[in-house]
Amino acid sequence: MSDKENKKHKTSLNTFFEKSSLVMLGLGFSAGMPNLLAGTGFTMGTWMRDAGVSLTILSLLGLATLFYALKFLWAPLVDRIALPILDKMLGRRRSWIILTQVLAMVFLFILSMLEPDKQFPLFATLTALLAFTGATHDIAVDAWRIEVSEDKDKLGVLTAMYQWGYRIAFVVTGAIPLYIAQYFNGNVYSHKGWAIAYAAMGAFMILPILATIFAPRELVPPTPRWVAPADIKSRPMLESVEWVLRLLFLAIGACFLAAGLGGRVEPIVWIVGKIYGGLEAMQKSFDAKPFGIWQQVAYAVVGLTIIFVTALPLPKFRTKPSAYFYSAFIAPLEDYFTRFKGVATTILVFICVYRLTEFLLNIAGAMYLDAGYTKAEIATAQKIFGVIVTAVGAGLAGWGVMRFGIFKCLIFGAFSQPLSHVGFLAICYFGNLNTPYLASLGIQPSLWFAIGIDNISASFAGTVFIVYISSLTKAGFTATQYALFTSLYALPGKIVAALSGRIVEAAAHASHSGIMAILTPHFTHLGPGSFEAAGKKMGVTAQALASGYALFFIYTMIMGIFGIFMAFVISNGRAKSLVEHNDAANP
Repeated sequence: MSDKENKKHKTSLNTFFEKSSLVMLGLGFSAGMPNLLAGTGFTMGTWMRDAGVSLTILSLLGLATLFYALKFLWAPLVDRIALPILDKMLGRRRSWIILTQVLAMVFLFILSMLEPDKQFPLFATLTALLAFTGATHDIAVDAWRIEVSEDKDKLGVLTAMYQWGYRIAFVVTGAIPLYIAQYFNGNVYSHKGWAIAYAAMGAFMILPILATIFAPRELVPPTPRWVAPADIKSRPMLESVEWVLRLLFLAIGACFLAAGLGGRVEPIVWIVGKIYGGLEAMQKSFDAKPFGIWQQVAYAVVGLTIIFVTALPLPKFRTKPSAYFYSAFIAPLEDYFTRFKGVATTILVFICVYRLTEFLLNIAGAMYLDAGYTKAEIATAQKIFGVIVTAVGAGLAGWGVMRFGIFKCLIFGAFSQPLSHVGFLAICYFGNLNTPYLASLGIQPSLWFAIGIDNISASFAGTVFIVYISSLTKAGFTATQYALFTSLYALPGKIVAALSGRIVEAAAHASHSGIMAILTPHFTHLGPGSFEAAGKKMGVTAQALASGYALFFIYTMIMGIFGIFMAFVISNGRAKSLVEHNDAANP
């Protein structure tokens, strides 16, 4: 095949319908299933609240979702452990994928037989196991996606298909169980409807299981089972003590990290709760704005430090536990910093700031309400139209990576993220602008425009970003390194996102009677009722609140400059050539 024909084949839309791409659609579907069906996912939360479970208990169950943030802790096991029989039949990645899918199916069927209000301890345990299984499934699927690609350009298509499957799962698990429960139960709670709903979700897992069975094997040879170096003397008693101590400190580090990433104090209240005066006082301190977020970040850093120190070998004393921990946690880091020597830190900085603009949009929902849109209007625009355009953005990213390459797409995504916020500025300027004809169709032009361009941009940039960090991994450490990158990149965004509300409030008051009052005359085009009720509660005019939101979104656009700058940095010179060399070394 000539270079021209090869390029045409690579950029053909037929690539989306190849076997590995369709399989990834099914794997994305199975990855999205546990998210809403476990922890405080929308569907699980609705069932438990319908059964009369308190909001306090619901929030505690949300801790189960922290398994997704901590998955790098057991990713080395997924890299190295060969499952009996399945490993030879299916390969390392598919064997783990199908194991977790079958377990998820079993857990869903068992959950369907339990009543959350009467069998809560067992119900909560199964929910946590379902979340853990989902996180482990993600580890294996991400590794398979990276290792099954014939060339790295196809990673974009596989990632886009994964995103589509994930979104389909959100629609299925977020809507079908509620329809089933409503059909059998009506408006009165009964276990029957929810039991049938969860059993149906368990049956849906047959589809991704079939997709996994027919999936191609990964192209990378499986990582060999870990064997202790031959020159390490066996000391059974000392090794037993060391294993216990290292696992204990690893668990303590995980508790600190979970508290920091999740913003919940339960994982560490047993360690430091007395310093604060108990659980409630500690949670109140965590939730305080803006200083609570700095405590959360500090605990996350402490957790990471404990984990890192726990994995270090003992000085001048070699043991099997220290050799294993070194191989599992330190070796993947050393490999990354060795392969990207001179630019490793630069790449990590890029990873931390590329999606920074999108993390700042945690108050977008509040702005929609303040602008005068109803909850139903927001839900229709976000959950129906928003899902469609998100799928479009992911598809464009997959095609773009094939057609133009990863680095051009990264730069395009870096520009598109802050520029897409012009839609939010339009809402600030016009408010809840509407026309009788569009209103009859259930369309609010400003709202749909804002959600449309932001979701397409965020989905495009997010998909391209996943392809990029996938290209940083190395065969043998794929699962561990990718899990590390995805677990850590959101931490800087958590810091800046915590300041969003204070920025809007301060800007609104400054626009009402302060130094920024010069702006309010420019916000006289607001639709009827836009920002009026919310502004009254704050003690400012509607125009002042609108200008406060506008200043905030200008700030988010300015923050995007960091991502644009770093995208150019990593797309040139050594940072680019080393990534391309890494791709060539991992066909």
